[in-house]
Amino acid sequence: MSKAETLPNQVVTIEPLTAAAFASFGMVVAHASAARRHYFPEALEHSPEAAQASFWVSRVDAVTQLPLAVTMMERHPYTTQTFLPLRGGRYLAVVASSDQQGLPDLATARAFLVAGHQGLTYHRDVWHCGMTVLDAPSEFAVLMHKTGRDDDDVFLELPRPFSIEPPVVPDPGA
Repeated sequence: MSKAETLPNQVVTIEPLTAAAFASFGMVVAHASAARRHYFPEALEHSPEAAQASFWVSRVDAVTQLPLAVTMMERHPYTTQTFLPLRGGRYLAVVASSDQQGLPDLATARAFLVAGHQGLTYHRDVWHCGMTVLDAPSEFAVLMHKTGRDDDDVFLELPRPFSIEPPVVPDPGA
């Protein structure tokens, strides 16, 4: 994703992250009860061919300025993918469902503002953008499974970019 001089026609407005709003794309990883432990079994979901667990730390140095033109998306056909913030601040989760051909259905594109203490698990095969940090360079622990065949990540340059913009806040003096 990159800032564009001329923004595309389709605009997706950033919305707050809630478990209900994000449910069709994945799961919010945050402690949401009074229990001592909160389990997230979906974070380990994968197809049988993706049997090799993979866990790493990813660093994102580039802080994104809004508005933002989304030019590329990715998906993982065999596994969920989980991001747990280790250091940094707020970040974006930009997602879209697949159309009948398996391509991103940009009519379903949404952008969620994620707090620095919340993690995410993307469902298998959900189109999403790479980590987009807003406040400061950040680090994330990442968990997914791999097939070992080099087909775990599908990247797609979009034929037509779309724009991510913050919500319009009404002027309190108006």
